[in-house]
Amino acid sequence: MNSLRELLQDADPLRHEPAPLPSQRTLHRQAVLAAARRTHAPAIESARRRTAVFLTSTLMLAAVLAVGAILWSVFNSSLQAAIRFEIRMAESNPAPGLQKAKVADSSRYVYLHNEVVVSNNDIAAVQVVEAGGPSQYGISVTLNAGGADKMRRATEAHIGKPLAILLDGRVIMAPVVRDSIGGSAMITGHYTKPEAQSIADRIIKGIGMR
Repeated sequence: MNSLRELLQDADPLRHEPAPLPSQRTLHRQAVLAAARRTHAPAIESARRRTAVFLTSTLMLAAVLAVGAILWSVFNSSLQAAIRFEIRMAESNPAPGLQKAKVADSSRYVYLHNEVVVSNNDIAAVQVVEAGGPSQYGISVTLNAGGADKMRRATEAHIGKPLAILLDGRVIMAPVVRDSIGGSAMITGHYTKPEAQSIADRIIKGIGMR
């Protein structure tokens, strides 16, 4: 009668399997490695795609930021460009040789003489001042000696008529001359302090303009 150990050995199917040949072991190993490569290939390809997308997005963002910086620089430079300041004699009614011009922020028109009485080059100083309240500011323009003399002589012969103040060719104000004007002019409007300061800086920047 067989013992329990012998019965268990007889029931073990692996005990009777022959040992695999070296060539079979190699084939089994290659099959296992191939299966592993097939399993990891999609994950590697996915990681490569994610890396490519990230790098492309980063480069596009850098390009957008660079273009934005250039555009802002150009825009900011245009905001700070010099302003052409002019004072001209004007008329209330049209006449030959006069240029029709609309007064800013109004329905009023004046008719400009071609001659520029004073310009940026006749300015000695420009400063921001309160005008009409703590939140409204104007720009005070002080003329140099030559500009003050030209202004005085021009306004002495222009009493009761408009005097046009222009910024970059646009009539900002056209007050009527009540008396001869000496060495200063005031630009008023609904300006905040930063707006008035920007105008003042750009008028000064225009000294030397032709």
